[in-house]
Amino acid sequence: MSICQSGFDFKPHEGKITITVQQTHPLLQLTSMLDWNSLVEIVLPDLKSTTAGGKWWLGRKLKLRIHLAVYILQQMYNFNDRQMETFVKDNAAFQIFCGKQIVKDWHFPDHTKIEEFRSRLSAETQKNLANNIASQSVSLGFADPRDIDIDSTIQEANMTYPSDATLLCKLATKVKTVVNYLNHNVTPFSTVKPMEINLKKIKSIARRYLFTSRNTEPDKKNNLFKYLFDCVKSEIGLAIENMRCLVPCDYIKSPWNILKSFKQIIGLAPKYLNDVEQFIKTGKMVPDKLLSFHLKDVKCFANKKAGDKKYNFGRRFQLGRITGNFVFVGKCSNTEMNDKHSITTMMHTHNKVFGTTVESVATDKGYYSKRNEKVLKYNNVKLIGMQKPRTVKASEIEKLPIDEQESLINRRAGIEPLIGHIKSGGQLNRSRMKSDKAIEASGYSAVFGFNLRQLIRHNTEKIKREAA
Repeated sequence: MSICQSGFDFKPHEGKITITVQQTHPLLQLTSMLDWNSLVEIVLPDLKSTTAGGKWWLGRKLKLRIHLAVYILQQMYNFNDRQMETFVKDNAAFQIFCGKQIVKDWHFPDHTKIEEFRSRLSAETQKNLANNIASQSVSLGFADPRDIDIDSTIQEANMTYPSDATLLCKLATKVKTVVNYLNHNVTPFSTVKPMEINLKKIKSIARRYLFTSRNTEPDKKNNLFKYLFDCVKSEIGLAIENMRCLVPCDYIKSPWNILKSFKQIIGLAPKYLNDVEQFIKTGKMVPDKLLSFHLKDVKCFANKKAGDKKYNFGRRFQLGRITGNFVFVGKCSNTEMNDKHSITTMMHTHNKVFGTTVESVATDKGYYSKRNEKVLKYNNVKLIGMQKPRTVKASEIEKLPIDEQESLINRRAGIEPLIGHIKSGGQLNRSRMKSDKAIEASGYSAVFGFNLRQLIRHNTEKIKREAA
């Protein structure tokens, strides 16, 4: 094999390169398949309601075709905002998908504008976008909504493991940050008597507790945790009381991070300290104990599957698969979204999205209840493949033949790998967002991105069949 060494002695310079994007390119095919008008109808109310002063017809015009296309690409490929800006700049196919040849005065958006557009879309809107793609797949002939499989999955929140030792250190750090600001900017702390918090002492005790050996006696470890709690409470107790005595004019003009920490301390610290103290005295955790200072809608889920984490902290999503391996998602009306209480929600969502009757439904044992059997029977479902626990003897429906039961059970198992693909290709596994609403919305957008990728895959296979 010979070797060519040309090109090493010259530096690249500015030049023009013509790139041809074939009509068979997946993104160009997706552009022609999507019903853009229906997508615009979904996002437009949010954009109008979130405009400053509500006067959406004034000011610089938002290039909706560009931003909506960028949002679609971002969810398909799970890019962050800066990555998305770079790819739109450098990728010709991305630019054509974003309407470079059809939008007047086309430009690529800055990463700050990409984030701003996405933030203006509510969680409900992003859920409707995900379900709209599933509905479009039916119109295109790639899916059939008459057979559905229902399952749930847990989305982890953007937070560390909520051990009390870690939360106590975080609380002390927040109080220390606010105290430093008050000591320099607010009278009388800045002139007469500044507040002091020995954060070094707190972290030293926390390290001793966190790095104790697993073989340490429980009583000794509990005493060390109590010592950490007493230290934290004594160090920050006076500071919290002083903060609660301040009037709004003392802190309202402080930087956003100080103001955010201040509100968290005033609103959450007293209750959290009382909950931890009750746990130390009784050994039992209160049901509504705080798991995070920046997130409220977080639930602890005990994982029963072998090989997974013992506990997950986040929210549960209810997903439904239709024939063709497209997924629709139910609204998260609460963080827990108990399986037994979600069948009605999923059937209502299916009827709203597809508007067709359901011939068969398959679920696992977690969804079984006589009430749910009645709900499916009321919706005229012919084949009900709701797996029953062994303890259940009586049933509201006729028992299916064994071969049909096994067929529905095997079919339902097919939703598991799809959930894995949604998690690996989006933020349904662990969200990058930092607020409750944004975390919920990122779960919906992960389903949105998955359905778009499925749409491309089905269309690519269709083109191959036609060419063969």
